[in-house]
Amino acid sequence: MALSRYLGLLALGSLPVAVLAYNLDGSRWPGGESTFSVDIPGSAPSGVTWNQAFEDALAQWSDETAFSFLVNSQYQDPCEGYSESDEFGGFPAGNGDSFNGADFANDVCGNEFGQGVLAITLTLSFQGNLGFSLISQTDILFNDSFEWDIYSGPRRSEIDFRRVALHELGHAIGLGHEDSEPALMSSTISEIDSLQADDIEGANSLYGGPGDCQITSLGLNTVVEGALEDGDCAVLELYGGGDDTSFVDAYRLNLDEETTLNIMMESAALDSVLLLTDDRLNGIDFDDDSLGGCDAIISGSFPAGEYLLLANTYVEPVKCPGNTGSYKISISDNALPILSKARSASGATSKSIFLGGATADQGESYKSSFLASDTIDVDASIIPDSAHTGEPATFYMVAFLSTGHKFAKTANGKFEQISGLSSIPAFASSDNLAELETFSILRNLNAEALGISGITLTVFIGYSLESSPSEIYFNGKPITVTVQ
Repeated sequence: MALSRYLGLLALGSLPVAVLAYNLDGSRWPGGESTFSVDIPGSAPSGVTWNQAFEDALAQWSDETAFSFLVNSQYQDPCEGYSESDEFGGFPAGNGDSFNGADFANDVCGNEFGQGVLAITLTLSFQGNLGFSLISQTDILFNDSFEWDIYSGPRRSEIDFRRVALHELGHAIGLGHEDSEPALMSSTISEIDSLQADDIEGANSLYGGPGDCQITSLGLNTVVEGALEDGDCAVLELYGGGDDTSFVDAYRLNLDEETTLNIMMESAALDSVLLLTDDRLNGIDFDDDSLGGCDAIISGSFPAGEYLLLANTYVEPVKCPGNTGSYKISISDNALPILSKARSASGATSKSIFLGGATADQGESYKSSFLASDTIDVDASIIPDSAHTGEPATFYMVAFLSTGHKFAKTANGKFEQISGLSSIPAFASSDNLAELETFSILRNLNAEALGISGITLTVFIGYSLESSPSEIYFNGKPITVTVQ
């Protein structure tokens, strides 16, 4: 993990003038919350403990913004894992200890504070997927060379610890300095002793969920066709910051219970990127090319809740054609993997979803490569285009061996060799095409017992409607079984 380093500091001085409202430093916590380990010994002259004031500052950010701070009442040295260095522009060397800590100190883990600097926040982060650095650790050091107290209202000769803690915690969640609006995040300490509207708006822009971008509801077992094009929202608009100008379409997905999801984004024009987030845009899953091409797929079991599915691409295409163009998203709650684009004999469009896979562990996992000693089951399902459900239909299944032989499954459940694809026998039919049709292709295949190995079997399934029997809809990617 390549870490980036950021110093957030607060200095003495009067309120300067700038030209921008709240500023983001380009970093955010991936989960919208973080835990600070707090056990600062001693009390201020006012009698309030440093611990209590720091926890009050944590609570103010948690209560008034979309970010949540948690408290661990154990001491963690904020300089653990750091050492003196002049290589990082004032940031000490090292990668920390993975804990967020806070304390008074005479120096910044061996480095100097700098003239007039009251406190420093050390932030470690790594590059995320959406133009943000994802924060992994923050530590706060208060300059022990100043006289400190804890109080509200106008400034005194002593420095108010609580308002400085509030400021540094703003850096800890990803806010930069703001000098054009009344804000606790001003680069210099002032009469302001609590979070202002600009501070709260800045935090909420990072963690409060999507901005004004359009969000479309998406149901299970459906296909949606869209396009990323000029005029669409950019990621930086959706997230309220960062530097990612790539286009994005957002879809809302509600799960009433824990659900297995298979989601595929396909495009001939885009370098496809799929992201699944919670309703605050905190990342849950991500994929760009796990299928080995330009398509993306997310698979897994997800708890009940509201999710956002983001159809995205790269600002600069990595290996696929471009960053604008049409795409198709298929979403299924079936455990079987989606088998890529639905095709038809004539090229007619269809919103059918074909699923299928091979397993050697009763469906716990699906894969394409097996040992000869494995006992293999192959299953398939069809979620027909909603325009086709209820119609009389006929089903077909064709298998190709790497030896060049072709087979079709017949109505008696046997695979018979065929010479070509001009006349494929049907293996099943339905008077009323259901919303989900499920098929067992092979059961208990054991290549070792059959004396075969080193072969690959690819299977296509398809269906036609009685109203147009020559138009067969089938999966564009086969179910593949390779026996090593």
